[in-house]
Amino acid sequence: MTTSAPAWVSRLRTLGIAALVLAAIGLGGGFVLVFGWSIDETHFDRPSGEFDAFATEIAALPGVGAVEKERWVEAPAFWSPVSSLRVTVERSGLPAVLEIACSSRNADPIDWGLVVQTPARAQVWVFADRRESGCPDFRLDVVPTVDAVDRLAPGRSIQAAVWENGRLSFSDLLDGRAEVSSMIPFVAAADDLRGAAGVEADREIEISGPQLTAVPAPGESAAYAALLRTIVDEYGVTEFWDGAGGGTPTDGVPRTQIRGDPASADAVEAAIRASGLRLADAPVVFRED
Repeated sequence: MTTSAPAWVSRLRTLGIAALVLAAIGLGGGFVLVFGWSIDETHFDRPSGEFDAFATEIAALPGVGAVEKERWVEAPAFWSPVSSLRVTVERSGLPAVLEIACSSRNADPIDWGLVVQTPARAQVWVFADRRESGCPDFRLDVVPTVDAVDRLAPGRSIQAAVWENGRLSFSDLLDGRAEVSSMIPFVAAADDLRGAAGVEADREIEISGPQLTAVPAPGESAAYAALLRTIVDEYGVTEFWDGAGGGTPTDGVPRTQIRGDPASADAVEAAIRASGLRLADAPVVFRED
């Protein structure tokens, strides 16, 4: 004879199954929530008295205008805080900021961003990823680079950086000036800029702005600037994009893209072909204004 389980046992089994189902739903919902936080890079504040005191110490330095700070964690590594500082500083105060950055005994690695205001009213932006110890690695010599931008780009905002592929870059931060000619002095000084940044003389360099991307090879800076002056001043080119400046065409062939008066297209292409530059043999795509 088979004996049925008491009713209270059956109820417990039912409750147990329901609890397991609810737990599974909760775990699944939690996973989805954490995954969403990870995708959105959601920040959760993790204040630190030590970090706040360090930021206050920087803000008190002569020439420092503003210090923006953040210390946070992200999903799923909630246990690993990230600290970030963005410091706006006059050129005169830059050495002191760099010195305190190198001597910091702050426990957490710090992401650094410096906005340096120069005597000629330029702004130079440089960034360094966090390191466990030692000086922030901006990947270039900050002070000589700032001074070079001050000479070449009064009143403008320029980001100086060395990208992951090793390319030295000077990028106009879209300050509203659209004319191609305004960045030609940078192109003409490309070889000198390598020296100011403290990188190898054969390092690739990119000069870019709202209407220009130029990638002069080492030793090409004078000839490249001369070409730009010719096609801008004589043939009215309004945009110029060197195909070596980045991106991967679908067919793998870099192209020089130009915008201007279509009546000048043949003359512009002829000037490029006769330039002797690295881009002289690349395909040219001409777009109408």
